[in-house]
Parts: sequence; structure tokens; C-alpha cells
Amino acid sequence: MKFKIQALILLLSPLWFAAAGQAFDPEDVQQLLTTNECPGCDLRGADLGGAQLAGANLFEADLGEAFLRQADLRSANLQRANLYNADLGGASMAAANLFNANLHNANLQRADLREADLGQAFLARADLRRADLSDANLFQANLSQTFMEESELIGANLQSAFLFQSNLERADLTGANLIAADLRGANFYEADLTGANLIAAALADTNIDRAQLSNTNLAGVLFQGTTLGPFICIIERGVNCVLETDVAAPAFVPEEPFTPREDSVGN
Repeated sequence: MKFKIQALILLLSPLWFAAAGQAFDPEDVQQLLTTNECPGCDLRGADLGGAQLAGANLFEADLGEAFLRQADLRSANLQRANLYNADLGGASMAAANLFNANLHNANLQRADLREADLGQAFLARADLRRADLSDANLFQANLSQTFMEESELIGANLQSAFLFQSNLERADLTGANLIAADLRGANFYEADLTGANLIAAALADTNIDRAQLSNTNLAGVLFQGTTLGPFICIIERGVNCVLETDVAAPAFVPEEPFTPREDSVGN
């Protein structure tokens, strides 16, 4: 019950950010494009696809449902910005500051987030398929129910991150820091966890079937109900494993991912 309440709180906590259906301020858009500075601006739903915004100051800006596909946001300051339901497909966001930003339900497919700071960011139900988050900081980030298939998380810091029911099938987490991460119900099928640190992580009901676990640190990990290849191991005081045919493994049933707007273009 404690975990269920925690999951509900973390999923709902930043909903005050969402402002669907409200228009941007044209003067704010012009200010951003002219000066590359627009902290706290109203940019909701603005079309900024392909915009050159490297190093832009968008601190606490409201970009809810904005169209930012293929935009250049390298090293931009998006700390505490609202990017709820924004389309950032293919955007360049390397080294961007997204600390404590709201990216709930955002489209980040194939986005370049290398070395980005996403500490304490809210990414629940975001679409990060094939995104590059190598060496990114995701400390205490909320990644619950995210779509991260084939994403690159090499060397990423996911310490104490919340990845409840996230899909990381075939993701590359080589050398990633997952100390004390909440991975309950997550899908790591065929993921590469070589050299990753999972000390004290929670993997209850997690699927790590066919995952690469060479040199992976699993000290103190909670494995209850976790699928380990053809076996399911339930750890209480000891380790008890049974064939998967004898006990049905929990099915991973993700929700539908982000659907881009009609005016979006393919990558």
C-alpha cells in the first residue's frame, strides 16, 4: 500500500503545470527569437520547430504543448520549465539544464540529451525511445511508465530515480548508476546492464530476462517476483526459484505512447 500511494503522489504531483488549450504570448515568442532570453515566458503551444535556441535562458518558462521538434536547445537553461506534452522529437539538448523541469507525457524520441541535467525532473509517461541520455544526470528523476526502448543511458546517473513500470527493452545502461533506484515492474528485456551499479535497487516484479549483467553490482537488490530468464526467483529469507511455466510472470502492459501533433514531421 505504501508503494502504491507513493506512485500515485509522484504521478499526480506536478499536474498544476499543465495548461492544455491555452495560447502563447506572441510578444514572448518574439523576445525569445530575438534575444535568446525569455525566463518565465508564456510559450504554451508555440511553434518553435527547428529553432536555434542553443544557450537560451528559459528558466521557469511555460512551454506546455509547444512544438520543438528538431530544435537546437544545447546548453539551454530550462530549469523548472514546464514542457508538459511538448513535442521535442529529435531535439538537440546536450548539456541542457532541465533540473526539476516538467516533461510529463513529452515526446523526446531520438532526442540528444547527452550530459543533460535532468535531476529531479518529472518525466512520467514521456516517450524517450531511442533517445541518447549518455552521461546524463537523472538523480531522483521520476521516470515512471516512460517508454525508453533502445535508449542510450551509458554512464547515466539514475541514483534514487523512480522507474516504476518503465519500458527499457534493449536499452543500453552500460556503467549506469542505479543505486537505490526504484525499478519495480520495469521491463529490462535484452537491456545491457554491463558494469551497472544496482546496489540496494528495488527490482520487485521486474523483467530482466536476457539482460546483460556482466560485472553488474547487485548487492542488496530486492528481487521478489523478478523474471530472470526461464526462472522466477522469490527472495524472502532465502532464494527460491521455479520454472516460469509453473508460475506466471507479471505481464508488462504499457500505456499508449505520446502521439505527435498533426503538423509534426517525421525524424
